Amino acid sequence: MSDPDSRSLTIELEGSPRRARLTVAPPVSGQPKAVEFAVVPDHGGPAGQLVRIDAEVIFTTASNERDGWRDWHVKIYRCANGEEASALREHLHRQAAALQRVNSYLPAPQRRQAIEPPWAVVPVQVVRGDGQLEEMANVVTTRLGVPLDQIVARLRQHLPAWLGDRARPEEILFAVSPQIDPLRWEDTNPHPATEHLEPFLTLAAGLDHLHSHGWAHCDIKPDNVCRCTYAGRTDYVLIDTDAATRAEPPPQTLRTSQLYEYRGLRQLRLRPGHEPSAGLFYAQDRFGFLTVVLSALAGREWVDRVLLAPDPEDRYGGRIVDSGERVDQALAALWPDERWRPLRELLAEPFGTGPRGQIALEHPDPWAADWLNRVREAEARCVDPVRSAARRGTPAPWLVTDAEVERVRAAAQAHPAGRNQRVRLAYSAVARGAQAAAASQFRLAAWRWGAGLTGSAVLVALGAFVIGR
Repeated sequence: MSDPDSRSLTIELEGSPRRARLTVAPPVSGQPKAVEFAVVPDHGGPAGQLVRIDAEVIFTTASNERDGWRDWHVKIYRCANGEEASALREHLHRQAAALQRVNSYLPAPQRRQAIEPPWAVVPVQVVRGDGQLEEMANVVTTRLGVPLDQIVARLRQHLPAWLGDRARPEEILFAVSPQIDPLRWEDTNPHPATEHLEPFLTLAAGLDHLHSHGWAHCDIKPDNVCRCTYAGRTDYVLIDTDAATRAEPPPQTLRTSQLYEYRGLRQLRLRPGHEPSAGLFYAQDRFGFLTVVLSALAGREWVDRVLLAPDPEDRYGGRIVDSGERVDQALAALWPDERWRPLRELLAEPFGTGPRGQIALEHPDPWAADWLNRVREAEARCVDPVRSAARRGTPAPWLVTDAEVERVRAAAQAHPAGRNQRVRLAYSAVARGAQAAAASQFRLAAWRWGAGLTGSAVLVALGAFVIGR
């Protein structure tokens, strides 16, 4: 029999008609990360009251030995004791079931099993460290597997040595999910990358379904959206559902990423004692969705540096992204071509305070799919302006040409700088460009003037010659 410390760790997923057998790889880094969960206590309690569970998590991967999804992502949770592990298991199970229910509402005529795409949220399966069966929404059963020739080792210790000497089976949980492709939207786009709009359709529909069932993801950001390619199509899918929670009744604590936090939640944190409403949780998801869509269209670097930066004109410490008008101005500076105006207006609209801004974001009615469809319709209206067929007069030679204006604009935008510095650089570039254009036009005018004088002199001399004859 092989050394029990060197054996592989396997996880089995059993569902009709497919099965998966996952071989878990030892983590590249065994350093655990501390995580905190707010979960419903086993003994119940007042609505919205949660208990805190501190755990450690290790990240690794797994390979499927059977047909189906090849590569998987694995989170290994270690709790302080079996009671907390049981409470966390129930919490993760409720999360996974709610998110899987969202996927089941998506149209999928070719889907044979609930864990197959299309997905709005990547499905998660919960596995017990003590080897007992765990059933997921009456569809998929999971268990910790051990090769048959190692059954004696399983009876003695069925967790690998790389989990640590203190690892006790009843304190360990696994959360496994299909591994999909990360997205890279880092570079700023000089024109809207509208080819990314269609892959968001499934995610938008799923987000509306999630909210209609009283749940919120709570941590939607560029890092938590990946690409799933299957059956000739591509969808953008939410991952990392650890922060997902019921929004009704609203919990008292919330895990978010500070940079991508909705202004209503940021303001709430400044007012201790005020309880959040369910609408703030929906708005947090929708705000995160907006930042992801804008990262795809404009580039994440630009969103983080410009939209999520402090607004120097807001004396209350707000950000550019807290004002629809300021977002529209930022988009106009990034994409100044007037043909993009319909798209810019739709993208900036939800950041305002009107009926289609803050009010809509915090309302429980579905929002994401309708907004995304209106954005796509606006993009379809962004066509090159139709030029008039009427004959135009020849422009005066001393007017500055389009090419010279473009040189001025390029010079003004060539330097990454702060707001005030950009203004100074722009004025400087305009001055230099104007001087260059003026000098060029002066040389042209002088040449023409000189040529005119020379021609006049020739004509006078020729006339005198003729008269003399």
